[in-house]
Amino acid sequence: MRNIYKSNVAVIGGAGFLGSHLVNYLIKERECNVLVIDNLITGQKDWINKKATFIYHDITQSEAGLRKIFEQNKIEYVFNYAAEPYIPVSFERPLHVFDINARGALMVLNAAQEAGVKGILQVSSAEIYGNLDGKIKETDQAIPHSTYGVSKLAIDSLIQARWREAKTPAIAMRQFNCVGERETHEYIIPVIIEQASKGNEIKLGNNSFRDFQYAGDAVKMAVELLEKGEFGEVYNMGSEEGIKMYDLAVLIGKLMGKDVTVIEDESRKRPWEIWHLQSDNTKLYQTIETRPQVNLEEALKRTIKDYEENGWCYK
Repeated sequence: MRNIYKSNVAVIGGAGFLGSHLVNYLIKERECNVLVIDNLITGQKDWINKKATFIYHDITQSEAGLRKIFEQNKIEYVFNYAAEPYIPVSFERPLHVFDINARGALMVLNAAQEAGVKGILQVSSAEIYGNLDGKIKETDQAIPHSTYGVSKLAIDSLIQARWREAKTPAIAMRQFNCVGERETHEYIIPVIIEQASKGNEIKLGNNSFRDFQYAGDAVKMAVELLEKGEFGEVYNMGSEEGIKMYDLAVLIGKLMGKDVTVIEDESRKRPWEIWHLQSDNTKLYQTIETRPQVNLEEALKRTIKDYEENGWCYK
């Protein structure tokens, strides 16, 4: 077991959606000295906790530079939330997506190990899985349906291989969908909220099923996983629940005081869709004690409130 309390921690991508939630938790609840490393392409400098230190750096540019940052700041633990997470980008820019999510992430692993970091948590994705029924386990077959999914499967595999080859102290966390304040991309929930704010008709593509976890819960569980998980292993992280997209739209409409109608929009349909993503947290729950505290309805209320007060940063 490792103890992150009052440690020197680097959060790569700490100006983004999940990263900013993690930084706040590490500072407020774990009393850590937090270094945020971000290139601010999608992250927002205003979201960085005032008690954190910020360094601008792109993980694809210089492994040596990243190692120097870790060494100079005496970093003990690293959370890598940096990624190109918006799947439609991978349809048109596959090399760009793979470069960040696989090659860039490997550079983080190398730099951190060379700098003597005690532990690394690499955020992976449920998108590595293909079409599977029911709750998905880590041992289920992975057949990614996008270059994004392939890139995440690549870094998962590298984490396992580098532990065997060089004892690189890293864990891969396969994060299922999250919901919460400070969304950075035009994901399904921001799309629904924005449409519902303008009318009663919601245009959506595939009526797939997704597991949504509140961002604030996800980062707390991630910290404990880095403390208690085994290096070279992969762990699913989700709510273990889920909802179909059309039902999600109706629920969001209800929370916004509207009776919405969902219209099927062919132009919004994703090619080679993954129809069902739902986490099986058995392995995770055998490792950590923390459990999700915020249900989907409450998480949506917080996200709607954030939109009404601040809008979306990508607009």
